[in-house]
Amino acid sequence: MIIRQTAERVVLVRPGPGLLDAALVAGLDVWVVSDTGAWPPGTEPPAGLAPQRLLRVDFDDPAALRTLLADTVGAHGIGHVLYLAGDLGEGLGTGSAAAAENVLRDLAAATGERPCRLPDAVSVRRILNQSRTSAVRAEEARSIAEARALAEDFPLPVVIKSADKAGCWWTVPVHDRPGLDRWAEQAVTSRHSAPYLVEELLTGAKFRVDTLSVDGMHLVAGITPEGNAPPLPEGEQAGIRATVRALLDLAGYERGTTRTDVLVSARGSRIAAAREPDRERHGNGRSRDPVTSGIERGTDR
Repeated sequence: MIIRQTAERVVLVRPGPGLLDAALVAGLDVWVVSDTGAWPPGTEPPAGLAPQRLLRVDFDDPAALRTLLADTVGAHGIGHVLYLAGDLGEGLGTGSAAAAENVLRDLAAATGERPCRLPDAVSVRRILNQSRTSAVRAEEARSIAEARALAEDFPLPVVIKSADKAGCWWTVPVHDRPGLDRWAEQAVTSRHSAPYLVEELLTGAKFRVDTLSVDGMHLVAGITPEGNAPPLPEGEQAGIRATVRALLDLAGYERGTTRTDVLVSARGSRIAAAREPDRERHGNGRSRDPVTSGIERGTDR
C-alpha cells in the first residue's frame, strides 16, 4: 500500500531486505519504522543515512504507530508510507499485524487519494495476450455451458477462472471430465457469473514476485521460490522482473502492492496470475490461490 503526500521521500514500515534494497536502488529517500530498532536481518544501514531515520515503535500499540507515522510524514514532507503485507505480518501476532495494517489504511483514506487497482483476471490475461507478453492459450466464455465446451476443445487439463456473486475470483484446475462436471456444479451453486476464462494449464517451477509501485515506478521486493522450486540464476530473475514490470505498465498500475505468480519451465517463464495482497487479505475481491487439484476457493493460479 502507498500513502501519497508530495515527493519521493518514503517511510518503509517493517521492510524485509528485498523492499529496503529495492527502495534504495530506486534512489528513494528512506526512513524505516521497525519494532526491533534494527535493520532487517542481512542488511546494513545505507551509507550516509542518519541514525534518526531508523524509528522504533511497538506494533502492539496502534495509537503509537499512528502518531509516529503521522508526525514523521508531517515533519519531513514525506511522500509515501510503504509496506508489504507479508513483511508487516512476519513475526507479529495476528492482532498486531491487523492493527498495524488498519492504521496504514486509515492514513491512506485520510489523504483522499483514490486507490489504484489491478484489472480482474480476465482483463489481465487479455492485456498479456494482446501485448504478446507472457502469452498463453486462453478463451473467454459467456456461460457455464460455453466454458465446458471450450475446456473440452483445449483439450483437458485446463484452468478455469470465474468470479462469484461477491466478486471473489476462483481458480480451478480441471484435469478430466469428472473434474469438469464438479467445476460446473460448483459454479452454479456459488452463482458464478460471466465472463469465464478457460486457460491452458501451465506447469513448471512456481515463483512469487512481490512488487511495490510508486508513481508508476515498480520496485521488485523479492522473487520467492514456492514448493520445490529451485533458486533462479540472476539472468532468469532479471527476465522475470522485466516481464512483471511490463504487465504493470500495460495495466496502467501506478501505486500499490502486487503479487504475481510466475511459472518457469523449459518453455520459458510465464505469468500465471497477478493480484493485490491487500484485497485478498480483506475479502473484497481476492483470496489465496489453491495449489492442489479440485475445486477450492482461490485467486488467479
